[in-house]
Amino acid sequence: MQVKNKYDPILLANGSWDVGGVLVNEPCNELSAMLYAFAEHTIPGARAYLFWKIADVLWNGEDRPQPLFEKHPWAEQMIAAAAKEKYLAIGGAASSGKSYVMAGWAVVNWLAAPDRTLILVTSTTLREARKRIWGAVITLLTSVPGLPIKIRDSIGSANYVDNNGVIFDRAGLSLIAAEKSKTREASGKLIGIKQERVILVADELSELSHSIMQTALSNLSANQNLRVVAMSNPCSRFDAFGDWSEPKAGWDSIITERDMSWRTKYNGLYLRFDAEQSPNLLTDGDPYPWLPTKKRIEEAKQNLGESSRGYMRMYRAVFFDSDEAEGVYGENELMRGGALQNVLLRESTPIAALDPAFTNGGDRTMLRFGEIGYDERGQYTVQFKDSVLLFEDETNKAVPRTYQIVQQLKAQCQKRGIRPENVAIDATGAGAPFCDVVAQDWSPDILRVVFAGKATDRRVSMNNQTPCHDLYVNRVSEIWFAGKELIRCGQLRGIDQELAREMTARQYETVKGGEGLRMKVESKPDFKKRTGYSPDNADAAFLLIDLARNRHGLIALEPLKDLPDSQMARRQISFRDLQIQSRTSYSELISLD
Repeated sequence: MQVKNKYDPILLANGSWDVGGVLVNEPCNELSAMLYAFAEHTIPGARAYLFWKIADVLWNGEDRPQPLFEKHPWAEQMIAAAAKEKYLAIGGAASSGKSYVMAGWAVVNWLAAPDRTLILVTSTTLREARKRIWGAVITLLTSVPGLPIKIRDSIGSANYVDNNGVIFDRAGLSLIAAEKSKTREASGKLIGIKQERVILVADELSELSHSIMQTALSNLSANQNLRVVAMSNPCSRFDAFGDWSEPKAGWDSIITERDMSWRTKYNGLYLRFDAEQSPNLLTDGDPYPWLPTKKRIEEAKQNLGESSRGYMRMYRAVFFDSDEAEGVYGENELMRGGALQNVLLRESTPIAALDPAFTNGGDRTMLRFGEIGYDERGQYTVQFKDSVLLFEDETNKAVPRTYQIVQQLKAQCQKRGIRPENVAIDATGAGAPFCDVVAQDWSPDILRVVFAGKATDRRVSMNNQTPCHDLYVNRVSEIWFAGKELIRCGQLRGIDQELAREMTARQYETVKGGEGLRMKVESKPDFKKRTGYSPDNADAAFLLIDLARNRHGLIALEPLKDLPDSQMARRQISFRDLQIQSRTSYSELISLD
């Protein structure tokens, strides 16, 4: 005979149920008995246990091709805390499952007492919420046939419908778009709410205004059975989520990158879910592939930097002060990768890139030279050479400014033996007609590079199959971050002092969107306003890298350390080579589109 848990439902002789001491007197099925008991139980362990029993019945039945709500260690922690705490803060890495788990918690709580429960779900915009927590709510609801509910997704609501077809507008699930520009409207929706059971689920709280939680606590606290859970990727100690998560004894009482939980000043509990402690890292394989995996964590360390703000927020779930800015490149990063050194390249091709002064907010017309070839290890490498400033002759009224610059560009490149197809030019904004003149007066074979617009769909690197548009907000961010993997692999050389100054000065931020956290490089006008100069030298350098990637197949690759030097020198690697070479040595890296 199977030993039952003490909270398992027991069917009594008269058709009623005993669920861990809660009596369900009216005849009903087992699921209904568990839902009723879930709503009535006051023992946290009972509610957590019943939640998982209910979730299995609703979403994990044998008739489903795959479970919709799988149990994993992090989810168990979240549910156990939500069952116990009145106020809960969940700070987690990207893909830690916090929004999905809390969507399930919200749905079960409502279904347990649909006519006397109001679940308020806040997020940024309706559009973004549908990609995250509200999308999960709708998926979980619509996957269960026959529920007596009315879903109005266009306005973000799901309500109970009784046997007479009456919709209970004051009970149900309600989505409140609470982006900072609509704070007053969102706060107004939290005023005057009365219901027997009220649960506020605040997703992406770090992106919302402080007044959302202040209004919620001051107005919803009149409801006797109020519970609040807020989730976010931690950002600043001083934003709305930082305030909700502040330790009872102050921030100095804990170490944010070490401590995994603490009591908050609101007498609640804070839980932290660090990707470096993902359940996938505690066992062989990846039993929970939707959670952070070792491979994704290592890719993030390479792409973001292990101590960068982006990595600490997206993966370690660590708070930072809001005024802590970070450069795209660090001095130690350039030094460790040998990027400040010059090396001898074999079979090199001279290349050039031009950043005209009248495009994209620049103030200098910078022509940067370089070469691409093979270093002594056989690594395909870009090396920066000298740069020159191009000036117009204002006394020459016979030749327009654009044509003067084009003539200088052509002369400088021809003097160095640089062919037009090995020249990249910024074609952003006014750069487009400038490129037209270059095409007319010299050659149409130049590479036009546009810094504006969305990032491309090409993979981030050979080690990271993520499309660039999922990691970078725009094209300029993609172009500027392109050098990080090359530096790590020792494939970017010849960075001089001025170029290093501009590269390390430009800042970036992490931006939350439907695709998750993405990097956004500081705009050129903002950079110039903050520093007093424009990063034209660095922009020209990154144009050169983009040329090397697009015209010469440059891609970051680990050096062939397993081969003797003599063989390594002969084995010359580029992206084009990989398309025709045997894949025996790189089978684990190569997955060409």
